[in-house]
Amino acid sequence: MFGKLKGIVILGVLGYFAYSIFLAPQSEQTADLGQVLDRTEFAIVKYQEYLDQNGIAEATNNEVDEFAGFLTQILNSDPRFYDKQLGLEIQNDAKFLGFADANTNGIKDSDEGDVFTIEIDEANNRLIATDTAGSSAGLRFSGAGFLAGALLGNLIGRQRSAGVSAASFNNRSVTPRSSYTAPRSARSGGLRAGK
Repeated sequence: MFGKLKGIVILGVLGYFAYSIFLAPQSEQTADLGQVLDRTEFAIVKYQEYLDQNGIAEATNNEVDEFAGFLTQILNSDPRFYDKQLGLEIQNDAKFLGFADANTNGIKDSDEGDVFTIEIDEANNRLIATDTAGSSAGLRFSGAGFLAGALLGNLIGRQRSAGVSAASFNNRSVTPRSSYTAPRSARSGGLRAGK
């Protein structure tokens, strides 16, 4: 009897390890949310300058898609802060989903894990980056003029269309960018945009 039980336990343990290694969804490396925020701010400022220089007062969905591509380049630029290529997908509610783009095709495939999200908090004048563990960091903007730009105007319009109100982020627990420290499991890339 004891021999059978021992065999079942050993089989169970081996099965668990086999599942963990070969079948379970792989968790991704933790991202440095400070770098995500810094690079997103940099990309928004540069892309809004491009829109202003070209007299574009109202960004279309094509411009938002172009911005997502630009932000993806910025997130993957040197110095790197993430070990894998990052992809970026914009959701219907204007949330940007960052994922580990293993095959670098720019499309989130089923075996590619989420890494972070980026959201615009209009009421509190900030960007919020959140990792898959639920930790969030926020970067405030000074003055409302930043949110009045064509790019962010389109994204805020998308939020409203998806039912995200301006007050949706008021109760969110967010570490300010100035106090944020990347977890030990995150790699820091050192870009401090526009500072």
